[in-house]
Amino acid sequence: MESTFTKAHRPRHRMTIQMILNSHPQAIADVEIDTIKPSPENDDIYGAIDKKDIELVNLAISIRDNGILEPILVSNDNYIVSGHRRHAASKMIGLKTVKVRFVDEYRSLHNAVEWKRVLASYNVQRVKPMAVRMREAVLAVDPEVAHQQLLESRKVLDRNGPPKMAITGTKKRSEIGPNKLPMLNAAIKIIAEMHEFWPLTVRQVHYGLLNDPPLRNASKGKQRSVYLNNTKCYNDLCELLTRARLFGLVEWEAITDETRPTSGLRFSKDAAQFFDIESHNFLRGYRRDLLQSQSDHVELVIEKMTVGSIIEPIANKYCLPTTTGRGYCSIDPRYQIVQRYRQSGKDRLKLLIVSDFDPDGDEIAESFARSIRDDFGIGGVMASKILLRQDQVRAFGIPNNGLEAKESSSKFKKFVERYGSVDAYELEAVPPKLMQSTVTEAIESTLDLEALNRELALEKTDAAYLQTMKNHVTDSFTGMPRNGGAT
Repeated sequence: MESTFTKAHRPRHRMTIQMILNSHPQAIADVEIDTIKPSPENDDIYGAIDKKDIELVNLAISIRDNGILEPILVSNDNYIVSGHRRHAASKMIGLKTVKVRFVDEYRSLHNAVEWKRVLASYNVQRVKPMAVRMREAVLAVDPEVAHQQLLESRKVLDRNGPPKMAITGTKKRSEIGPNKLPMLNAAIKIIAEMHEFWPLTVRQVHYGLLNDPPLRNASKGKQRSVYLNNTKCYNDLCELLTRARLFGLVEWEAITDETRPTSGLRFSKDAAQFFDIESHNFLRGYRRDLLQSQSDHVELVIEKMTVGSIIEPIANKYCLPTTTGRGYCSIDPRYQIVQRYRQSGKDRLKLLIVSDFDPDGDEIAESFARSIRDDFGIGGVMASKILLRQDQVRAFGIPNNGLEAKESSSKFKKFVERYGSVDAYELEAVPPKLMQSTVTEAIESTLDLEALNRELALEKTDAAYLQTMKNHVTDSFTGMPRNGGAT
């Protein structure tokens, strides 16, 4: 609340009891309770006084039995500076007069923020909850100085930013013609059927089309062709889906490119929004280590980032550490697995591996375990390829889409000798639900389920404890300034 008074208009007072008492700072007087007024700004700092508050009721009883032990501090223009609760409690029990000590302050000479600082300075002795201490601390910070510090910190971060680039030329996508509609409609149908697994990769849509290949080009001439499992058709699908998303025919959130992950900063509209987000998420990220009672340390290794979004939720359900890469992983992910194993204190390390059924996919599974054994000296490592194997290809009835093992692979000969065929299959050929159920079965067959369920029961107890803690902490923030302390 802004006052219309300025220091040039200091109120003129004749000699009053306030002025006499101010000349004797320790003097105390009894004044009529209705002549002094609460400072409206007090509620912004310390919260509105609740007459049903048990502490206020107890204070009223104490004043009734013992009187006001500490006089109420009042400004020269009769506004309470310190003692709002004593004033409220005194009115509750019907006192007509209260003990006060006047201080040489005028509320009429201050704007709202300045008067809040005056109130805070006269209440430093109070034992206050965290929310109140935060509101007082905000008053002590100069917004101009704080903002300048924020700007300077941004300059430090941006100082070495890249040079700006001029954008030249134009990019115009061609319309989707009628000859492409059979292929587009088939792709849209697959995307809709796999909605629960969004975002999908283009390769997942690609394998969906191969189960019932549409016309890639519906023209009547030589260009008429069926969708096949080759690079040309795949690239055609990439371009078609890009245009479909730009034209609003396919929802943008339906497709992702897991092979090119992005990162970015999270921004907030203001301090209030940031506080809301942080307080909402407070104590929500707890996950009990459900595997701590297992006799073995178990980890999951996924060869392809494109299926990570399908398999990782299953691994997370069991708190299973997961390494997702793109082809042969570098030495660092293997080192991290070894470190987690050593820190676990378990006797054995078990690896569950997911990779393509092709020469490189087989070799990735074998070389990963071999490296951990030979490079890091983990002699007890055990590895199982839980997906994708030749027996699973047959059991799942995955159709042969013409993909063959690459003769250029150094493991081609070994692969053909082992399996008697050059047929190869990628993980994306496995339907997502079947992929999830297969991984679930493999994990549960590896773990001690009784020990797992005991940990899950303890996690529920933990959740109740954390919710209680969250409620207590949340209560302490009640009434916190909602916009960085601005009024």
